[in-house]
Amino acid sequence: MRTDPTTTSQWRRLAIIGLIVFVVVDIVLVIWAVTASRTPRETSGAPAAAASAAGRVTASPTTPARPTATASSAPIPVADAVAPHRLLAVLSDTTAWRARTGACPATPAQTEVSTDGGATWKPSDASGPTGASAIVRLTVQSDRQASAVALSAQGCNPEFIRTYVAGDNWAAYPDQLGSAWYADPKDPGKVHTPTGDKAAPCATVIGLAVGAGGDAAVLCAGHDVRTTTDGGATWGAPRTVPGGVAITTSGSGYLVAAVGAAGCAGTSVVALDAGSGEPTQRACVGSTAPAPVDVAIAAGFGNDAVWLWAGDATTRSTDGGTTWR
Repeated sequence: MRTDPTTTSQWRRLAIIGLIVFVVVDIVLVIWAVTASRTPRETSGAPAAAASAAGRVTASPTTPARPTATASSAPIPVADAVAPHRLLAVLSDTTAWRARTGACPATPAQTEVSTDGGATWKPSDASGPTGASAIVRLTVQSDRQASAVALSAQGCNPEFIRTYVAGDNWAAYPDQLGSAWYADPKDPGKVHTPTGDKAAPCATVIGLAVGAGGDAAVLCAGHDVRTTTDGGATWGAPRTVPGGVAITTSGSGYLVAAVGAAGCAGTSVVALDAGSGEPTQRACVGSTAPAPVDVAIAAGFGNDAVWLWAGDATTRSTDGGTTWR
């Protein structure tokens, strides 16, 4: 029998194709076996988990990246201060008035007076007889007489109120508002003086200290103190008190209470003269820093008495703020 050459050629072609398919399949199986024996990479880029000797799987430790300083790194700015929620007015080492303040009209006009060095306080309500709300400035004339600029409960406009009977009763005196110093929270870029509204030397005034004649100082939200000797017509160069939150007159200069000052875990008392001298720390009071809004400081006129109301503590000084008890 004779073999057809065409048929022989077809069988040869099929044999070659079969051999090629076999080789390809064999290569694929080898590659799969090698790949399966390797540990797959973690998608997060973290090192893979390693098996412990006891069979548990534990995460391999990673070293956190350390931030590196660059030439463009800038210091973190100190947050601006806000007006304290406390006011203090001092007559002497034994007598002072105080008040809590806040938003108008939610905050009532309530004061307290102490005549025993802060051991006890007599409360008083000015809201009932006057319709006043939050107090923005408090002054004292005697143990029985005190004055305040408060915000009216209706409209939150400044009004002048006074007591002559140790807070047993209060009355409004509209004719005396014009001659008062105060900063209106609704317009923090202005200061009202006895000669009218003056532009403040900063965008937001959070504290005001008034001396004799036309002397005064403002504490700005940026912790700068600016002084005037002409009733607010002009203001001196800014002097920064880091952490400054409250200000008062003291002798011929001013005292600023600061929170978070370097080297003071409590409240720092910083002195400034009426000119352009640099601020100097006079004392560090307490060992725990109060909330910045819970600080008030005030000095008496004609004496060296200074009171500090910080956190839960009321402390006093009889030497201008150098030593405290």
